[in-house]
Amino acid sequence: MKHWNSVLGTLRTPARLLRRSERGVTGLETAIILIAFVVVASVFAFTVLSTGIFAAERGKETVFAGLAQARGSIELKGSVIANGVPDITLDNGDDIWDNPGANLTLSLETTDKKEGTGSAEIDVATAFTTGLIGSEDIVPSVNLTSYDSISLWIKSEVVTTAGQLQLIIDDSTGCGSASESIDLPVLTANKWKDVTVGISAGTTRSSIACVGLSVATDLSTASSTKINIDDIEVRGQITSLIILVANSVKGEPIDLTEPADADNDGIADSEDRRHKVLISYNDDVQLKSDMYWTKQFVGADDGDDLMEEGERVEITINLQGLDQATPLVKSTQFTLEVKPASGSVLVIQRTTPDQISTVMNLK
Repeated sequence: MKHWNSVLGTLRTPARLLRRSERGVTGLETAIILIAFVVVASVFAFTVLSTGIFAAERGKETVFAGLAQARGSIELKGSVIANGVPDITLDNGDDIWDNPGANLTLSLETTDKKEGTGSAEIDVATAFTTGLIGSEDIVPSVNLTSYDSISLWIKSEVVTTAGQLQLIIDDSTGCGSASESIDLPVLTANKWKDVTVGISAGTTRSSIACVGLSVATDLSTASSTKINIDDIEVRGQITSLIILVANSVKGEPIDLTEPADADNDGIADSEDRRHKVLISYNDDVQLKSDMYWTKQFVGADDGDDLMEEGERVEITINLQGLDQATPLVKSTQFTLEVKPASGSVLVIQRTTPDQISTVMNLK
């Protein structure tokens, strides 16, 4: 019996040792798992820290970039000043036009009119083919050099095609040698139409003495045709805009080298684009991306083309580059954008007054 007890004791000993060994292996695995957690947490913490540092650096770069952008920006000082020319009435339609020849009857229509007391009426006989059908002398003559468009009311008893009727302006009385014959658009029979036409750039218009109406191609009607004209007016317009600008945030110098305009069309030359600041103009009917402008330093400056801290510059934008039939006229909203080589864009939006005068403050 003792022998068997001894044997059993010997057998039990490795079992106890084995159980102790199992507890040891479990502890090692736990340690490995904990170490793995620590490593993963360290990697995650490093990633988060790196991301935070990167984001902070990018944020700092953004702030510095924003400051650089602001420090290189232009700001407006005060109001926008507009120079202009007022409306000129060439004929109000309130009297009978001059009759240039046969097959024409001219009279004053006091009922069918658009403005004033009457409209000038021209009765064109079927025998008439082409040529001047009526005119009105302008006394004294007028200088239209700074103007680009003429507006009028016109009505025809028959449909006309574009260019079949022409508005005449002349620097001599009687409109015998037209300075310009301006095509009128399509007219619908028996309906008044408000027409605006452009004056060609090459027309001599320093002393316009006559306005008239001409038939360019035969009206070809079976009976006589009446044409009425009323309120012929050269439209007042803005000729230039003046803005006073400075460098915002006392920042980086801005190069205000002036653009070139060799052909004098009011648009900066693209072939010799030496200027760094672009000025664009737009309204409801047109967009001009690089207007011609000039500058004048106001107050102290160091004599170069850079607008630096403490300097102010008066910029004059010439509006000669706008489409001739659609100059900047009364009651028109427009937008100027002043775009330096770097920095933010200065956006200026204004509306012209109901009446154009020589000098206007567009607040």
